[in-house]
Amino acid sequence: MSRILPFFFLISFGLFAQEESNKRFFSEVLSLNLDSYNTKVDEALVRGEFSYAKSLFDSLVKNHLQGSFIDPLKFEPYNSSIVSTEEIEKPTIISTYASWCIPNKGEIPVLNKMAQKYGDMIDFVVLFWDQKKTVRKLAKQFDTNIQIVYVDEVQNGHMQTVKLLKHALGMSLSFVIAADGEILDINRRPANKMNLSENQIFNQNITFLTRQIAAINIDLNINIHELPESLATF
Repeated sequence: MSRILPFFFLISFGLFAQEESNKRFFSEVLSLNLDSYNTKVDEALVRGEFSYAKSLFDSLVKNHLQGSFIDPLKFEPYNSSIVSTEEIEKPTIISTYASWCIPNKGEIPVLNKMAQKYGDMIDFVVLFWDQKKTVRKLAKQFDTNIQIVYVDEVQNGHMQTVKLLKHALGMSLSFVIAADGEILDINRRPANKMNLSENQIFNQNITFLTRQIAAINIDLNINIHELPESLATF
C-alpha cells in the first residue's frame, strides 16, 4: 500500500500538469484570430453590413474564445477582496468600464439588482480601465455586492494582456468566467439608444444580464426559468 500511494500521487500530479499545460489562454487564442476577424469586420463595415459585422464578433466568441482561460492579471482593489484573475474561486461576471465610456441609463441599476439577488452564488466584478481618483468618483454608483477593481495602464506591468483585454475588442465588454477561470461567454453590453423608452432600456439590460447568468448554468445549478425577463418579474 505504501508503494501504491506515491505512485498514485505521481500519476495524479502528472495528469494535473498536463491539463495545466493544455490550457489555452484568452490572449493567445485572440492573437491567433484577431487579424482575420478585424479584416472581415472592416470589409463588412465598408459594405454597410452592420448586422454581419456584429455576427462576426459573436462567431469569434463562440468558435474560438469560449473555452479559453482568462489570463493572469493583477488588479488594484478598490473595495474588493479579489486582486487577481488567479484568485477567482466561483463563477464571476466581469464588466469592464472606463470614465469616457458612458453606460446606458438602465445598465448600472440592473447590475446592482442582479448582484443583490445572485451575489451569494456569483461574484460580480466591475473592472475600471482608469486611475484610482476616477474610480473613486464612479464607484459610488455600484451596489456593495459588486467588487470594484481597476487597472491603471501607466503603472501596470501586464501591458500585452491589458492591450488584448481592453483594446482589441472594444470597451463595454462583459466576461462570464467559470470558477476554474474558463471563459463561458463574452458579450458587448447594450449600447445607448436614444429612441428607447425607460422601460425598454431596463428590459434590454435585464435580458442581457439574464443571458450572462444563464451561461453559468453549466457551472452552477441555476434555474434559468426563474431568472427575470422584465421589470415586471424583477
